[in-house]
Amino acid sequence: MTLEEALHKIEQQEQKIDELRRELRLAKLLRNFQKARFRERFFVNTFKGEKVIDVAQVRYFVSENKSTYIVLHDGNSFVVEMTLTDIMEQLDPHAFMRVNRKYIVPILEVAGFERDVNGKERLVLKQGNKSPEIIISRDNKNKVHEWIEGDAHTVA
Repeated sequence: MTLEEALHKIEQQEQKIDELRRELRLAKLLRNFQKARFRERFFVNTFKGEKVIDVAQVRYFVSENKSTYIVLHDGNSFVVEMTLTDIMEQLDPHAFMRVNRKYIVPILEVAGFERDVNGKERLVLKQGNKSPEIIISRDNKNKVHEWIEGDAHTVA
């Protein structure tokens, strides 16, 4: 075997090693992705200390007056020391969606939609008489509908 052939063989072996390393990195990323867990509870401050809020208790999250609140089924609300963007990054996108710049809602709270006389679409939550006015922008309307219909994987 000539020196040139030996060098060529070494190059081929290095390419195979690089390919195996890429495959290992991809496999590791896939394992990490599959292990990814979404937030299941929040700690909120109260006058008496901290309270644990399970995400199943959440009616919606809202950003008002430069503060973020978590609103519960029982009507209580608490300040959350996070932005809506930070909260949404930690929630399951199949179960929660940021439907506009002010609100994140769980899919289990959605009762439907209403259109007003101006053609604006409003998201209606269960317990409708106590629902805040959640206007869905025209740009976001299709994404919200897809999410509700179960195509959350297509929503970015």
